[in-house]
Amino acid sequence: MIIGYDIIREEKGGRSLLKFNSDGSFGMLLFGDIHEKYDYETAPAFKDFQKLMTASIEEYKPDICVFLGDNLSSALCRDDYDAFCKALEGVFKPAFDRGIPVYAIMGNHEHDAGVDEDLIRAYSSVPLLNMRSESFPGKADYHEVVYSSDGKEPKAILWFLDSNNLCSDQGVDCDSTSYDYVHTDQIEWFEKTYAEENEKAGSVLPSYVFQHIPVPEEYELLRKAKFYELPVSVKGHNTLSGNRYVGKSGTKGYVGEGPCAPDFNNGQFESWKKTGGVKAAFFGHDHLNDFSGFVDGIYLAQHKTAGFRVYTDGCKSCVRYVRLNEDDPSVFTDELKHFKEFGLKCESLGPIFKRISDRQSMMMHFAARALGVSAAAAALAYTSYRLISGGKINGKK
Repeated sequence: MIIGYDIIREEKGGRSLLKFNSDGSFGMLLFGDIHEKYDYETAPAFKDFQKLMTASIEEYKPDICVFLGDNLSSALCRDDYDAFCKALEGVFKPAFDRGIPVYAIMGNHEHDAGVDEDLIRAYSSVPLLNMRSESFPGKADYHEVVYSSDGKEPKAILWFLDSNNLCSDQGVDCDSTSYDYVHTDQIEWFEKTYAEENEKAGSVLPSYVFQHIPVPEEYELLRKAKFYELPVSVKGHNTLSGNRYVGKSGTKGYVGEGPCAPDFNNGQFESWKKTGGVKAAFFGHDHLNDFSGFVDGIYLAQHKTAGFRVYTDGCKSCVRYVRLNEDDPSVFTDELKHFKEFGLKCESLGPIFKRISDRQSMMMHFAARALGVSAAAAALAYTSYRLISGGKINGKK
């Protein structure tokens, strides 16, 4: 096994034991919604993602990488298990080449093929790739304890949770298109396991949660837009679609779309408050959003796509680096860095979509759908108008 970037680890029960580094740091590099496909070896979109992954790993030198769901289309796992395992090795290769463990969670689309247990088995079969089921068969709920640099004292817990697929799968009274949530039995598993870890440690360990679909409390970081803010506001999701939102004062980052949280609140956030110790939760799912802020003392951070396959302006794809300190693991720092900020050149987008912002990109697709023309034609018309009128696109002439 290759050991990289001062990662102090040892094998324990077939898995890497996570420890703080000799300098007291522990770094996690987060990637959201890459939605990779099986043409990854030749697709320009995949090459751009690999550039971002490689550049961010080289800059931040993380101890682990975390992928926040909707990672690789699960259809191949159903159709060709061995090919799926090989694809996993290719998708996460920049981390594997440097000996960095990858921790993955299930997004809603991982559940689409209906082969959840096979998919978890595939992820857990690849060296340095982690996903397993500790709660119930087919649920990718698991946790890792981060130990002190000498490996003797538990210091923090990382929770990787499966937020499932669609609410209608559960027979709950909600719209058929509403997204699912972490179920009651999963919450009970979390509370029981957390209590056991705290009892062993003799204290309440600070915890960090990673899951795909955000909790409904994310909307507490937003407020309804005033009339003059409507042009820069976003439409709420599903049952909140009659409202327009902007970020509250103190909310940092980009609000590009209404958070696609469940309509049904199953009490997961309240469980975090009750158990105590949960310091932050990081979510994928919303391809445009990278906003974050505190709700009742818990940091909620949304992560936009790190890939180039899905809706968004690919040049705004980004990573989030989260750093813990051994002296006080309840305190953390995080920062975002976007594709262009690494000095990278995009191959998969045309000249127009390389320049426009996320929101402009979405507006072009909506306009194209309404007008019955291509997104590129709509973008060209918009760009021409802005240039002729002397306006700026994304801050540039």
